[in-house]
Amino acid sequence: MPKFSLLLCVALCLAAFLSYGQQAVKGRVLEDKTRVGLAGIHVQNLNTKQSAVSDNKGKFIIKASLNDLLLFKGFAYQNDTLLITKLNDFEVFLLPQQHMLNGVEVKTREGPSLIFSDPYFHGQTTAYQTDRAGNFKGGVAFRFWYWKKDERRKQRQEQMLRNEETKTQIAKVFSTANVSNYIPLRGTELEAFVRRYTPAVNIYRANDFVLVKYLNNCYKKFMQLHPSQRQILPDSGVFKQ
Repeated sequence: MPKFSLLLCVALCLAAFLSYGQQAVKGRVLEDKTRVGLAGIHVQNLNTKQSAVSDNKGKFIIKASLNDLLLFKGFAYQNDTLLITKLNDFEVFLLPQQHMLNGVEVKTREGPSLIFSDPYFHGQTTAYQTDRAGNFKGGVAFRFWYWKKDERRKQRQEQMLRNEETKTQIAKVFSTANVSNYIPLRGTELEAFVRRYTPAVNIYRANDFVLVKYLNNCYKKFMQLHPSQRQILPDSGVFKQ
C-alpha cells in the first residue's frame, strides 16, 4: 500500500505539473503588409498535436507551453512556424503564395465568327506557301508577326488576371471595416475617406507602398478639407488614381 500511495502521489504531481505548463494562449493571424485578419488558418501545436482554426478576424486560442512549436497553414498562404517563448497574446504574419499564376495557360473561348486565321497556320513561325486558290506551290513562308501577336495577347491576358487579383485584395484592405482599424473616422466620413483614397493598382503595387504610411498621409489631407466636404460621398476613386 505505501508503494502504491507513493506512485499515485507521483502521478498526481506529474499531472499537476503538466496541466500547469499547458496554458490557453491567444493569437491572431494576419496577412503580411496589409494586416488583414485571416480566417480559416489551421494552427497546430507540433508538440501536443492539438489544433485550432482562426475565426473571421484571424483570432484563435490554443493550449501550449513554453518552447512548443506552432505550425500555421492556410490556402493561398505560405506555411510558417512559431516557437512559443512567452505565453502572452501574439500576432503571426503570413505571406501570400507568389506562384499562383505560374504555369497557368491562359485560354479564351472565341466564337467561330471571331476567328480569322490561316487554316494551315496557327502560330508557328513557318508555313508552306500556297497560291490564291489555296494549293501548295512549294517553299515555306516565315511569319514571325503571328508569334508576336499571340505572345502580346497572352501577356495582356496575364496582366488582366494579375490586375483583377490585386483589385480584389485592394477592395478587402480598403473596406470600411478594415480602414477603421487605422484611422478614427466613422460613419459617412469613413465611407467618404475610403471612396476618395482607395488606391489604384499601380499605386498599391509600388515597391515603396506602405499601408500605414499611405493611410496616415491621406488622413492628414482629408482632415484639411472643410467639415462639409468630408460628408460628401464622391464617386468611387477605386482604380482611377
